[in-house]
Amino acid sequence: MTAGILTALPGRAPGHPADPLVTRVREVAESLLAPTAAITAETTVPRSHLDALAAAGALGGAVYRPAGPHTAAQVRREVSETIAAADGATWCVFAQHHHPLREVAACPDPAVRERWLAPMTDGSVLAAVATSHLRRSGPPAVTAVPEEAGWRLHGHLAWLTGWGLADVVLVGAVTSDDRILFALLDCDERAGFTGVRPHRLWSMAATRTVSADLDGTAVPPDRVIALHPTADWRRVDAEHRPNVNPGVFGTIRAATACLTAAGRDPEYRDLGLRMAAEADALRTSAYHLVDEVPAHEAVAERSAVRAAVLELACRAATACVAATGGASAATGSLPARLLAEACFHLVQAQTPESRTATGDRMLAVAAAVARTP
Repeated sequence: MTAGILTALPGRAPGHPADPLVTRVREVAESLLAPTAAITAETTVPRSHLDALAAAGALGGAVYRPAGPHTAAQVRREVSETIAAADGATWCVFAQHHHPLREVAACPDPAVRERWLAPMTDGSVLAAVATSHLRRSGPPAVTAVPEEAGWRLHGHLAWLTGWGLADVVLVGAVTSDDRILFALLDCDERAGFTGVRPHRLWSMAATRTVSADLDGTAVPPDRVIALHPTADWRRVDAEHRPNVNPGVFGTIRAATACLTAAGRDPEYRDLGLRMAAEADALRTSAYHLVDEVPAHEAVAERSAVRAAVLELACRAATACVAATGGASAATGSLPARLLAEACFHLVQAQTPESRTATGDRMLAVAAAVARTP
């Protein structure tokens, strides 16, 4: 079934071979990630998985510039879909790396870029991210206080994925003059993290996700990656959030491959093909909105497409459970893992707006089913 998951990936320019980065990533996914995904999901993502992706060039994807006919966005999306289809937990840790890499690449301080850009691009330094608290309403969860030799961070990080795997973590904090500071800290208690507590997750438990406190954690000047005006950062973040995360399409790809696998009952094979066609149409719409429509436009349409993709992922994974029967209840079964991964996407980067859009989509599907004779 591995080949069914990973071949014929979308986003490729017609008549052209896959980008070399995609080819290398697919080889890692086929030979390493997919065959061990069940074990990984029940244990923990090994650093060797990330090292293999780094050797393929995938950890530098955020700054990769293709030489062939594909755009950088097409290649990044295809890489993300490939990894997510093969192993959702490894994809989750892998995906964390790219926000810090983009911030480092855009840093105006040449010394910071010189120190961090090359090792983060080649993957010898793996980055995590702890910024989701910046989207919370109310008082800032993490604040940054200036001092003569840099900054001090205070507050609580609700989510930090990759603890014990990542070398550094990008931490976001709010300053008293209404800016957002991004600092790159060593991902280690010796860097000033206290009260580190593992989350007990039923989905993506292998990602080593923790919460942690910051009690006057020191940030020297050479660890400050960015200082964004809060209004500017919130605007850019709000424009990005309604778009579909390509990893969801990877989960759908794995689910439809499960449904169309050899030996599956004809009705489920047909269902898998229909869901794959539905995913292709949604993918075309989602990526058109990202590539062709200004980021501040079509917000409602983006949210609706995102909600439809999330609902399809859950529906396809649920169909895998139904098609497999009692065997899907076993620890390590593919359908159970896909269902957990699909549900994870429901809450990743969730906002009140996305929650409403997803609920509206589910109500619309339920209404359509109720009207069917």
